[in-house]
Amino acid sequence: MKITWSDDLNSSSSDDEEHVANMCFMKIKSDNEVISLDDESNLSCIKLHDAFEILYDEYKKLGSKYSLLKQNHGCFLVEKDTLEKKTCIVVNDCDKMNQLKEKNKALKENIDKLNTTLAKFIKGSKILETIRAS
Repeated sequence: MKITWSDDLNSSSSDDEEHVANMCFMKIKSDNEVISLDDESNLSCIKLHDAFEILYDEYKKLGSKYSLLKQNHGCFLVEKDTLEKKTCIVVNDCDKMNQLKEKNKALKENIDKLNTTLAKFIKGSKILETIRAS
């Protein structure tokens, strides 16, 4: 809003000063006041309300879905930890089995050497007995 005035009513328009005033009007709501809405604004309010209800319902569904997924995630973390422990046990068992295989291989080689030595000893004993008998 723009208001102009002058100190002297007879002064020329070039002497007029322009002043700008900012004004704010507030409405006091009364309990007896009836608000009327035209059909178009009423329809848009209904559409907005319906859209809000749809979004709110979707929000509730997503919230429950999130809770379920969060619980599943917790269960999966526990299962992951359990499987990691089992994996460590299996890896340790596999390492022990490989060590036992190596020991078994070494013992078989040792048995083969002992069998060879025993065979030589038995052969030598037979030769010694034949020498004594003759």
